[in-house]
Amino acid sequence: MAISRPTFRHALPALLCGAFSLAAGPFAVAVHAANAAGIAGVFDAGWSTAYYPQDSITHMHQRLHALGMDEVVLQYAAVEATHLYYPSQLDFLQNTQYKNNELFPKSIEAAKTVGTKIWLGLYYNGDNWYTPPTAEQLDTLSARNLKVLEEIYALYGSETVVAGVYIPQEIARYYWDGLRDDATPEMLTEHFLKPVTEAAQAKGWKVMAAPFYNQNLETPEKLQTFFENLFAAGFKPDIIAVQDGVGASDAGKHHAETTNVGNYERAVAEACNQYGIEFWVDMELFRTDDSHALADSARISAQLDTAYAAGAVKVIGYDLAVLGNAGLNSLEKWKLESSVEPPAGIAAPRTRNEKSQKRELFLNGRLQNSRSLNENSQYFKANGAKVKQN
Repeated sequence: MAISRPTFRHALPALLCGAFSLAAGPFAVAVHAANAAGIAGVFDAGWSTAYYPQDSITHMHQRLHALGMDEVVLQYAAVEATHLYYPSQLDFLQNTQYKNNELFPKSIEAAKTVGTKIWLGLYYNGDNWYTPPTAEQLDTLSARNLKVLEEIYALYGSETVVAGVYIPQEIARYYWDGLRDDATPEMLTEHFLKPVTEAAQAKGWKVMAAPFYNQNLETPEKLQTFFENLFAAGFKPDIIAVQDGVGASDAGKHHAETTNVGNYERAVAEACNQYGIEFWVDMELFRTDDSHALADSARISAQLDTAYAAGAVKVIGYDLAVLGNAGLNSLEKWKLESSVEPPAGIAAPRTRNEKSQKRELFLNGRLQNSRSLNENSQYFKANGAKVKQN
């Protein structure tokens, strides 16, 4: 589970029972062609698909491919103590409750058959970041992610269908921007994001992250500055796929609205463009009143148009558990296609002025953890930071 996402561990919707059916014939091909500027992929957290046989997973990938949804992000390699999605020999993953360790290899085989692309999620320790980790905790998290990275690369590094890795820890500005004295973008980058990203890129794999935000807690300007700080400190993933947050809510407060989500997306896109990072949007597919149900076509169409208008190169959906057979049937009927053409590709980094360059040098050279922890600092009390659980 990611920090702000609905959990499907204990109560899977009925539509997920059984295998995904296969859409075939000229209709499927037509959808693929029409949806070139539509939903380009989907997350798979594995709560249901981990139990599927190979033929069902292959059929699912065929349906996704027919819809133009070729980017399949397997959200986790492992969730501490609960789920394991590949055959690991690492000591700290041996007490996992559900060892559904064939999802990675089965998904890779399906992608080789169908032509989809796979993003392999890394290690998630099960801890939400409502209280930011310390530097020591981030070091432990980084070390475990690096061990998982080494192991999955040994298993799947030669597979050409693997596009890269996904960092499952979700980055939110309000936990790393003054919530605690030592909880800074620089500390997060130095002790976790940078070492994991650089290790994966050194192996030839791309790196994707999917941060989230909450309109109740920040302005677009604050969000842009936060990402500029992260990138200036040395976090340089290949892709930032920001969660649009439409559909997410807590205590009756929506994380985002279709009327203003574009302001936040453009802010993140601007930060990405400055540093040559490809900007995607991770689009929520679930309804606000039911996180297990697919939203209506009008809302999803509005999300698509807004994302591409904000500069998204691709838009991917969250998630497969929301879709299921019924959701894929709906997408095939709707034939969603954005009225906005996506950009051709990644923009070249913009030339930064002298002030920005000096700031980046300062952030890269500053000592980490130079400030003592203020024991009396006030921690953020969740008032809209996470998705309402059903």
